[in-house]
Amino acid sequence: MAIRIGVIGAVSSYSLHYSDTFNKLDGVELAGLVHFDRDPKYIRDALNLPWLTKFPKTIEGMAKRFECPVYEQIEELFEKGKPDAIAICTEDYLRPKYCAIGLEQGVHVFLPKPFAQTTEQALAAFELSNQLGLITVGSLPTRFRSSSVTASDIIDAGAIGRPINGHFSITHHLTLGGWKSDTSRAAGPELETGFYVFDQTRMLMGAHARDVVGFGENLDHRGIPYIDTAKCTVRFDNDALATIDMILSNHHPFPRGRASHVIGDEGALLIDQDEKGSYIEVHTQSGVTRTDCAEWNPFERELSEWLRLIREEDDPNPWQDEALKTLDLILAYKLAYETGERVTFDGVGEQEEDV
Repeated sequence: MAIRIGVIGAVSSYSLHYSDTFNKLDGVELAGLVHFDRDPKYIRDALNLPWLTKFPKTIEGMAKRFECPVYEQIEELFEKGKPDAIAICTEDYLRPKYCAIGLEQGVHVFLPKPFAQTTEQALAAFELSNQLGLITVGSLPTRFRSSSVTASDIIDAGAIGRPINGHFSITHHLTLGGWKSDTSRAAGPELETGFYVFDQTRMLMGAHARDVVGFGENLDHRGIPYIDTAKCTVRFDNDALATIDMILSNHHPFPRGRASHVIGDEGALLIDQDEKGSYIEVHTQSGVTRTDCAEWNPFERELSEWLRLIREEDDPNPWQDEALKTLDLILAYKLAYETGERVTFDGVGEQEEDV
């Protein structure tokens, strides 16, 4: 029997990516799309992003493209669409609210990043879901990207020994306009864009963060309430070190700044891409080897894994734990640059400032 999935919200890029992906997956039916009767201009402005040019920007266009019913309110979806699960693709601040509503209705929930703005929000969602025997997870998109998976496999195979030093970087324009510019509705770039690179850091360094030092500044986008330049240093519980760059100030042609590397005690690994695609380059005393990364759709990989957990009634706790630890690391960084102090923590939700 097919799993029926409702998409909640029509103002996030995930509204389009996930609806498109669900339509391509076997054993899945779109139960409907909830749009909350948002103003057409509000929807269009929210989806006015260069990577969404192939998608419709109106409710009528979405209904036709995804061949699914559209509903004004979530109650209509539950009454008429009868979903087994929902993906929450609203403005950031509404995701905990509609997650709780979904769980109260007895459906599984998928939360795109940023799946929460505080550790308490995430814990509340995961704990309630687990108590009800449902499968709720927060998106960890890096874990399903080909370059990160390939790099992780190479490190796990021992090609560079134990990771002792890493640098991770992401270049991304600062998403502005619509609700993304409203700090009461959007979580901000640390959680929106930073989630990729902070989670990749944790994934590839293979250790738990112990303390964080960070800086964040607005150096180019004056007049807005967000940082556009970020630097972070993380020390792990095995004394390994990593640095993180968020380059959000670019608004003109410039070479990519997304190359990342991990240095181990027996070699080093570079993650980059060229005209052939993403690749991993391993440097050891024996020489340099290149591994080209396979191409796949990370949305399909991640959503399929969530659906597998639902079908097999598998344990969501490992996924939830990783999500909480990455969220905790981002919040520790944010606290560090806001206070100017080093932030230490022993586990999820246990951040402390060093005085």
